[in-house]
Amino acid sequence: MTTKIERIERVRLDREGRLRSNGRVVHARVDRSRLNSRAAFAPDKDAPVLTAREIASFRRVKPLKAVDPSVVRKRLRMSQTAFAHVFGVSVRTVQEWEQRRRRPTGAARALLQVVDREPEAVRRAIGL
Repeated sequence: MTTKIERIERVRLDREGRLRSNGRVVHARVDRSRLNSRAAFAPDKDAPVLTAREIASFRRVKPLKAVDPSVVRKRLRMSQTAFAHVFGVSVRTVQEWEQRRRRPTGAARALLQVVDREPEAVRRAIGL
């Protein structure tokens, strides 16, 4: 048996208050063997139970725009070596970003976004 994984495009509540995703009613998967345990009914402050209305109110987060690392580096007036040293990546990584062989992802992409928007704040924070 194979499971088809679908991308959730739209989540909403129907008139009866049921949660719908991509036009279909969403049914919760429940492990019934765990329902009789004490932990099943204990309150969890870190993970509150969400109502269908709260889940339906979630909005997508816009992805970060692509930032050109060479533009950011030149704005800071740094060499590739200095840039790599200050931001904790290898010189080779900086070169591959600038030659478009690789793209910054995760924390590196977020940091480049901050440097692009607020270079002076980054200079003060890093001590440049």
